[in-house]
Amino acid sequence: MLLVGAALLLLVILVWNLGSGGATGTARGGSTPVRRGTLKVTLTERGTLKTRNAVHVQSEVKGRTPIEWLIEEGSRVEAGDVVVELEKQETQRRIDELERNLIGIEIALNSSRTEVAIQTEQNKTDHEKSQLSLEVAQVEKEKLLSGDIPKEERRLGLAIEKAESELNRAEGLWQDMPEMLEKGFVTPDEFEQERINLKEKREGLITAKQERKLYKDFEKPLSMKQKAAAVTEAQRGVERVAKQAETTMGSLKVKVSQDERRLEESQEELAREQYDLERMTILAPSEGVVFYGNPDRPWEAEEIRVGENVYFNRIILTLPDPSEMAVSINIHEADIDKIAVGMPAVIRSDVKKERVFHGEVLKIDSVANAGNRRWGDQIRRFKVEVSLQGNDLDLKPGTSAEVEIHTEDLENILYVPLQAVHAESGKYFCFLDDSSQKNQIEIEVGRSNESFLEIISGLDEGQLVLLYKPETANSIDNRSKPTVKKSAEESGKRRVPSNRPGSSPGRRGGSAQ
Repeated sequence: MLLVGAALLLLVILVWNLGSGGATGTARGGSTPVRRGTLKVTLTERGTLKTRNAVHVQSEVKGRTPIEWLIEEGSRVEAGDVVVELEKQETQRRIDELERNLIGIEIALNSSRTEVAIQTEQNKTDHEKSQLSLEVAQVEKEKLLSGDIPKEERRLGLAIEKAESELNRAEGLWQDMPEMLEKGFVTPDEFEQERINLKEKREGLITAKQERKLYKDFEKPLSMKQKAAAVTEAQRGVERVAKQAETTMGSLKVKVSQDERRLEESQEELAREQYDLERMTILAPSEGVVFYGNPDRPWEAEEIRVGENVYFNRIILTLPDPSEMAVSINIHEADIDKIAVGMPAVIRSDVKKERVFHGEVLKIDSVANAGNRRWGDQIRRFKVEVSLQGNDLDLKPGTSAEVEIHTEDLENILYVPLQAVHAESGKYFCFLDDSSQKNQIEIEVGRSNESFLEIISGLDEGQLVLLYKPETANSIDNRSKPTVKKSAEESGKRRVPSNRPGSSPGRRGGSAQ
């Protein structure tokens, strides 16, 4: 590019020299007149061609997977054609293992559920038994209080009454016995028998009263306590059975839940592996010509080959739409204010050198990138996208191209070639071609393009200026020496570097009319 630029610059100098035919000596050999007219200002940058509507073919398989087969780059495919095959052997092995494990988990789950069903019935039976025991204990207690105790008390009372009655009758008979014995109405044996009978009746009354006292003091309270204890034990039995049932059922349900979770996780893992297996055969989503990798990152295309690993969402292939293309360029921060969306541009591809393409500025990033600090580049640049017009572009994404953006037209201005302006100590000078002597004159410069520089003051139209810096020169002190504008921000003007007037970090191009 440097050789081409030098050749263009030399051609411009020769054309201007030929245009100064009225001059003699140095005028014809190395001078040019100061011109007035329209200066076309352009900004030139190199960038990379990209498609605006490209279809990316990506890996949808989690993790890293090696490529087993890959369609040849440049092939034209139709939608649904197989373009990539990823290695399936390891995934298929995991699927087979998961399917075997799944059978064992399903058997364990069914067994756990059966145990829960059995335990549910057992808990129901145990609950009914404990509840029945409680009801029996409660009935027996009620029977004791409402039936057995009153019955026994009546029996004991009746026994005392009977003993008292029998004792009274025996005592009545005994009162007459001595007299009857004397008179001979009874024998001595009958007398003795009646005495013993009286004693038995007296003892019987005492025994009946003792039995009632024993029952009242001991047997009745003891029976009541026993029945109450039986009820309490039955109640505790009901609670114990319920807690045992809850604990046992909880353990079984936890086991069922664990088996269900294992089954669900295994099914999900199997589904993921099957999903990955299906997507290891990658089909073309649309028709087009195959390019390896991402055209916006051409250096990654070398990593796309059989045997290399690709990770999830990695772009393997690209099917670009050649009818909508653009060039991505980076504009220096000092030049970004000079361009706007919609400005016309001329694009020259490094591949299709015989064609000139036209387009316009499509998008300008609002935030600059930080440059390449690794190589000491601290300059910030803005990414700009320039679209190409036409539907028969026939260009390859990822290749280089040169973009020339037409930023503005400077009308009715004075201008000279860049070679005629020289910088020294922050000031700018031209050398007049005066035939007899080389006169140095200070000038004020404005905007420029690749070849010409605007003259704000210091020169007049038609004056001849040298296209080189002579070894000796005499300054003209009787001319006005306006202050040089050094700010690139005033009225869109930029400061001209000392080594090359009008140059900038971004390349400029253009013409004078």
